[in-house]
Amino acid sequence: RVFEVVAKRFAFEPERIEVTEGDHVRLIVTSADGVHGIQIKKFKVEKLVPRGGEAVTIDFVASAAGTFPILCSEYCGNGHDAMKGALIVSVRR
Repeated sequence: RVFEVVAKRFAFEPERIEVTEGDHVRLIVTSADGVHGIQIKKFKVEKLVPRGGEAVTIDFVASAAGTFPILCSEYCGNGHDAMKGALIVSVRR
């Protein structure tokens, strides 16, 4: 499953990413403005997203079901703490 994600002050678009447990996930992340970071602790994802639209590609397996926060791991201004998304991993049936 491939998702294009845009990081911008102070949001991720899309804000929610929904996959199924066991899916191979590829996030192609770009910044619409300054430097950001993307972090999903459960899956050991943490990458710097540079300014200027250069894409960062992140691959991982959604190996556990649940709802996991997507956070900006690089301070990007006063709204930084509100910059959150969610990875929703549903149970494979």
